[in-house]
Amino acid sequence: MAEERVAYLALRVLLAKPLTYWKLIKSIDVDLPTTQKTLKKLLKQGFIEYQNGLFRITEKGKSQASQLGVSAFESVRCPVCGGKTITTEKYHQLLNKFQDIAQNRPKAISEYDQGYVMPSDTVSRVLFMYEVGDVEGKSFLLLGDDDLTSLALLASGWPKKVTVLEIDERIINFINQVAKNEGWEVETIKYDARFPIEDKLKAQYDVFLTDPVETIGGLRLFLSRCVEGLKGEGCVGYFGLTHLEASRRKWRQIQKDILEMGFTITDIIRNFQTYLLDRDDVLKLELRVAKEAPVTVESPEVDFYTSNLFRLYAVEKPKPLVKGKVEWERELYYDDEAYVTCP
Repeated sequence: MAEERVAYLALRVLLAKPLTYWKLIKSIDVDLPTTQKTLKKLLKQGFIEYQNGLFRITEKGKSQASQLGVSAFESVRCPVCGGKTITTEKYHQLLNKFQDIAQNRPKAISEYDQGYVMPSDTVSRVLFMYEVGDVEGKSFLLLGDDDLTSLALLASGWPKKVTVLEIDERIINFINQVAKNEGWEVETIKYDARFPIEDKLKAQYDVFLTDPVETIGGLRLFLSRCVEGLKGEGCVGYFGLTHLEASRRKWRQIQKDILEMGFTITDIIRNFQTYLLDRDDVLKLELRVAKEAPVTVESPEVDFYTSNLFRLYAVEKPKPLVKGKVEWERELYYDDEAYVTCP
């Protein structure tokens, strides 16, 4: 059960050291509704306590951990790559170039469900795609690009073609201006995902990349629009998915959709991307991650919101599950698991 996993993970990390609420939820790979419910239960049972801004394991909790065979957690994650499987060390010039570009981008706004990942994660994503042979000489279709992955790709000099579909004109204008200044070629199109992509874009691309909303319907829609742009069998796609706002049941349905579309999942890299949320807004906007926490919390002292990188490979001609125009409804953007992206 998910609640049992939360308890297991919470006890083992707190055996190692006391943690703030934000660091604790970052270490638990279960959706926030379940995590918050279980932490409240552990507090009530006396297995953990909260004092001076820190969760600690109690003597009763230590006894419970011993009965469960749980010992203090000590990470064995690679200290160099942080679990991403690649490093930016050999491409520090690309990283520096992109960081200089990204610092002037428009501020993320909730209207379009925007949240930027760390610039180093954007470059790492490009380098991962390079490592597995998905960048050099390839044509890219990006659905939404507030992370400016298009510019990181262009700065690398590897892709053959980059097309960006983006609803936010601020992002489009920024990408166009940077590309013009740098002498890069990029195609940007103002696009609303309610509508199918233009016919001229269909079956033209080797790789798609999107960072979709995390409802089942929203993700199905975004992937379907991207699928229409792929050439066919052997093409690949990338997207991010969290565990904080996507339960394992949701993951299961999403994976079913992926298989039905004609893909296999070749890679899932945990916590590949870290989002740079406005830490003060977490409290100011009364997001459920803070409002419904088991204790009264301060603004986050760490960037706690991460997502996992998926790579998809088309084993047959991929097919969209959503066709034609759809109507935007709140349910397409937000569901009962949206504890960070929705007030």
